[in-house]
Amino acid sequence: MATGRAHALHVGHNNTFCAEGGGVQVCCREYAAALKEAGLELHTVAYEFGASIYRRLVNRLSPRLSDLRVPPGLAERIECGIRDHDATIVFFNQNVFPALSRRLKQVFPGVKQVLLSHGAEAIDFCLEQRIRQRRGTENRSRDVVERMVGREILDEIEQRRWIDAVLTLSPFEVEFERLLGARDAIWLPRTIMDAELTSRPTDGRVGCVSTLNHPPNLDGLETLFDELGGRVPAHFRFRLVGQPRARGESLAARYPFVEYVGPLPDSDLRAEAATWCCFVHPMFVPAKGCSTKLGVALGWGLPIATTELGVRGYVWDFAIAPVARSPSELASLVLARCSSSRFEERRSATRGIVRITPSIGGIAVDIRRFLGTR
Repeated sequence: MATGRAHALHVGHNNTFCAEGGGVQVCCREYAAALKEAGLELHTVAYEFGASIYRRLVNRLSPRLSDLRVPPGLAERIECGIRDHDATIVFFNQNVFPALSRRLKQVFPGVKQVLLSHGAEAIDFCLEQRIRQRRGTENRSRDVVERMVGREILDEIEQRRWIDAVLTLSPFEVEFERLLGARDAIWLPRTIMDAELTSRPTDGRVGCVSTLNHPPNLDGLETLFDELGGRVPAHFRFRLVGQPRARGESLAARYPFVEYVGPLPDSDLRAEAATWCCFVHPMFVPAKGCSTKLGVALGWGLPIATTELGVRGYVWDFAIAPVARSPSELASLVLARCSSSRFEERRSATRGIVRITPSIGGIAVDIRRFLGTR
């Protein structure tokens, strides 16, 4: 090709390629930036899932965590893309379709198939069950749960039969991929891509950006808020950004110190975060993937209050930026960092983590070595 670069297809749902959005979109942009830096020319193949009455009925009668049925016309579009661009690799962003991968392996045996993992769904489903049982909120029958988790694990094992490698977000995910039967897997540490904020911290104000219907996130917030209750000063405010709106409003109604801001576009989010004394990321279970929003907060240059599990997927020096090991410790850390008086001192710790974070160029070297590309 004229560019002298190896060509590859980047296959994913339309939503993952949006310019703005949550962790899925951030993760997709990071993967794409690293792959391009590694010398690959990416050609996007976006798809939508069908919304037929039959499909909705099947989903209702036989619920599953992942939709593995090939979207209409996707196989043909990928095959055309491989031929038109002389592509040597197909990257599946987040979703893999076993039947499609099997077909591609038969038609194009020399083309590598690589999963850009956002985390295995089976991990979060098992964590969700633990959380539901602990909180007494399970409303599904045991038979339904057994079918869902069993089907998901078997489906993920089937996926790994036909793909050549998996890029993951944390060391834990590498081990889980090996358990599922992945031929090869590597952890790519998170990178920092956002610009630092011009902060104007408001005394007593901290904040968090979270997907509120993600059980580990919601459980982390509720656990922290329970610990903070009765300990916060009168001027303390926890600013919560995210969706769905009903969850955020419910948390604000239950905890007087929580102010639900709602979902915000990126420009408004930066303006809001510029008023926070620290970014709070409560995580007490080993959830799938990693928190991409933590990387955003590091780029913003905000002091961080989080846990050991919260920083999974990042290169972290605990001597530079200590983290909590329990809900009680995290509550104490949040209260210690909610003052604006030592903001610049605490921000220096964040900058220290940013300095040791691998660059896109460094990640690209690992990708080239792992995939055997030039």
